[in-house]
Amino acid sequence: MEDDVQWCIFNHSDRKVLAEDISASLPYIDDQDMAELMKQTVLLLEEMSEEDFSELVFVPAEEEDEPDWEGLI
Repeated sequence: MEDDVQWCIFNHSDRKVLAEDISASLPYIDDQDMAELMKQTVLLLEEMSEEDFSELVFVPAEEEDEPDWEGLI
């Protein structure tokens, strides 16, 4: 496997597809806090413009560690 390959749970190539993927996974989420966060994310995606979505940067989470936010802010 190449080092530059990034694995994602959801297809984030398109705003609408991402919102649909997140919504489709909600019935399988047992953690109510996580489900609420996902619902809020779907609402934000639905209200967001295509231009704003195209400016988002998706960064894979590090396993078992907090993300290194230094340099991202």
